[in-house]
Amino acid sequence: MIVALFTAFLFAGLQSQAQNKSYPFKPGEKLTYNMKFGWFNIGEAVLWLDPEFHYPNKKPHYKIQFTVTTASWFKVFSKLSFCMESLIEVNDLKPLRSDRDMEGRNKIDIRHDYFTYADSISIKAYIEDLDEWRYHRFPQGNVPIRDALSTYMWLRSRDRSQFSDEIEMRTFFTNDLYEFVMLPGKKTTHRYEDRKVGALEFGLVFPEGEFFDEGKTGLVILSDDRNRYPLRMEIDMTVGSFVFELDKVEYID
Repeated sequence: MIVALFTAFLFAGLQSQAQNKSYPFKPGEKLTYNMKFGWFNIGEAVLWLDPEFHYPNKKPHYKIQFTVTTASWFKVFSKLSFCMESLIEVNDLKPLRSDRDMEGRNKIDIRHDYFTYADSISIKAYIEDLDEWRYHRFPQGNVPIRDALSTYMWLRSRDRSQFSDEIEMRTFFTNDLYEFVMLPGKKTTHRYEDRKVGALEFGLVFPEGEFFDEGKTGLVILSDDRNRYPLRMEIDMTVGSFVFELDKVEYID
């Protein structure tokens, strides 16, 4: 009985610690985006934050998932199934684990990345489709290393005053470390068919690599309110330009 009570109080304390952290996003948030490739609507993308906190190491973690579903007509040209999921510590928004499952017409890429933090940052990656382990180690540096989804959450959590500065980021993705820059934001108005909303617009500058040619850029538009929803994202990649336009906001218990 004593053990049961202690466990209950411990869990309640951890739950309170997680809920007291003030971020623009809330557990259960589901953002649905229309996705374009060039001028063509090719499907939808969903960012979903699990309504439950997770405690893999007795610390509260978010579980966030990003999925892409392509339209049936687009599958004739390029079949794509994509799901990315991360466990991210509530306190500092650092990733503990990142999983990705991508299946194309002629390619399968299933991997699991495990992050360890000490004097340096160690990333142990299991490439499931190759049955192969790979190991990476990076110095801590002044700019934290995150995965793609924790980079998204960290950027969205920034105080509005910080958006007037240039923000440097280091993101680990597919065995490489990408260092890119988010340029200072400017106020703008984002227009929908039936309304317009105040927003903040930012430019992105990507490094040259497998996914980005030299000089490739991007654009992010956030709602200028306490929610800071990403209203529109434009990413200019080697294979072409992708646009994500926010279509629906839901909260799921």
